[in-house]
Amino acid sequence: MNKTIKLNRKQAEPILNATFPEYSGRKIRLEFTKTVSFYDTNWSGGTRNHYTAIHNNDEVKEIYAPAPWLNMIEGSKAELPENILVVMHSHFCGKDIGITIFANPRYAPKWLEVKNE
Repeated sequence: MNKTIKLNRKQAEPILNATFPEYSGRKIRLEFTKTVSFYDTNWSGGTRNHYTAIHNNDEVKEIYAPAPWLNMIEGSKAELPENILVVMHSHFCGKDIGITIFANPRYAPKWLEVKNE
């Protein structure tokens, strides 16, 4: 079961500062899931997703997508451990459509408390 909630900028600020500090928009979603599918990792018709992972809220790694003919990431699906968040910055047809934070459902109580503040 995947559950998605909207976050405001203040709630997501620490994660945005660590992953996509240049993002200035307000479209931020949090999706609870046990797996993440990586898609549109290379530009295709103006559409692209950039992925970054945060381990234990301190170690940040960009998930690098190589050239399309070498791209082993595209279309892959990965289990999402409890101590890792995956953050996706999406562009569709050249338009910035926001940030999605993928978190293991185990994080749900923490985030739902923040949302209700």
